[in-house]
Amino acid sequence: MSVGEYSVNKPVISWLLVVIMVGGGLIGFEQMGKLEDPAFTIKSAKILTQYPGATAREVQEELTYHLEDA
Repeated sequence: MSVGEYSVNKPVISWLLVVIMVGGGLIGFEQMGKLEDPAFTIKSAKILTQYPGATAREVQEELTYHLEDA
């Protein structure tokens, strides 16, 4: 007798297994750890520099590249 045939002949056992599995899933879901706001670190910085009289390219070549590499 196959599983399908057995399930059709004895539906009470099949429904009992379904209820047990759904109940176990609900219990597992309730016990699962949940964090509302997990901790994380933002790794960024904002640096403002002044370079009077310099063009954008000069600032990029002489300051920005060196600051990004640091």
